[in-house]
Amino acid sequence: MTITIHLPPDPSGVVRFVVSPLVEFGWAWHVLVGADHHPGRAQWVADVHAVLPDEVASDLHAWSFAVRAIRSTFMVDPTVVPPAGWKEQLRRLAGLPVDDFATMAVRPLARLRGKPDNVHDPRVRNRVVALARARGSASADIVSLVLRDPPTAQANLVTLVNTCWSLFFRDEWEAARPLLDRELALRSRLSKRDPLRALRGLSPAISVDEKTRTVFVDKMQSKRLDVAGRGLLLVPSTYAEPHIYVADEPGRPVVVHYPVPMVSRSADSRFVQRALTVLAHPARLEICRAIAVEPRSAHEIARLWRFSESTVTKHLSALRAAGLVTSDRVGRFVRYSLNGSAIEALGTDLLEVLRR
Repeated sequence: MTITIHLPPDPSGVVRFVVSPLVEFGWAWHVLVGADHHPGRAQWVADVHAVLPDEVASDLHAWSFAVRAIRSTFMVDPTVVPPAGWKEQLRRLAGLPVDDFATMAVRPLARLRGKPDNVHDPRVRNRVVALARARGSASADIVSLVLRDPPTAQANLVTLVNTCWSLFFRDEWEAARPLLDRELALRSRLSKRDPLRALRGLSPAISVDEKTRTVFVDKMQSKRLDVAGRGLLLVPSTYAEPHIYVADEPGRPVVVHYPVPMVSRSADSRFVQRALTVLAHPARLEICRAIAVEPRSAHEIARLWRFSESTVTKHLSALRAAGLVTSDRVGRFVRYSLNGSAIEALGTDLLEVLRR
């Protein structure tokens, strides 16, 4: 399954790379409340929590719906709060029209079949609060405040974000900024000369077909997006790995967040799906069990497990095509072995694909 992004015949000016302190803070916040997705950041998470006052930690948890799998719009799209210095970005966040702020804030909970719902509809508002309640009473209280009294909620969020800047994020931003600035400078130079070339090498999970001007993002979603008239924003983040985040809001640019530095390997969702489909057959699991400890021929497997040899051969071919079985010839016999590393990686790859 893939998100397919189509560029217009002349992509000049359509592709932009952007670095935003506020969006990067959103990623740091995401890691703090979802540390199990980011085992490499475990020590950093522990160090930050050690300096967070209990009240700040509680507020970050209560507001965490804004930075989970679906984000509040101002934590995703850098055109909402245009990149600038930290103080200027917070001033612009505080200056968002209150109705816009409320709609953007509850975006993660106010979606129906992938599209934004009307938060001015009382039924939608009740549903949004109910969804928030499933995340805990603190989140339900925050969402109720956003819908009932957006100016107060907006001021509270700005204060919370700025407090985090003082407690830990100022140092994090100063450490991350040189890497992000280098990435921005490199990609922006490439984009001016050749926008499609600038999109190459962002991640093993992102590929580009220059002939058709198409970008493929390997996600557990199937969606086709046309960025003509909307634009495509690419946002690097030092906290994003292992995620690739794609935001598609009507009337706004398509936004893709990607990790820097680039990871060397990325799980292939097509391989994962093919392997799971092949292994879903009970007989193939039995055959895998037959060759898990020692190599065996199709003839031996058929005799031991009471299958016909033709059936065993057919299943072994499917398993081999999926990369789960290897074979070697000994005389006139072909022996089959379980590809243990592929089976072992399948669990990790499946988790990565689901979280990407």
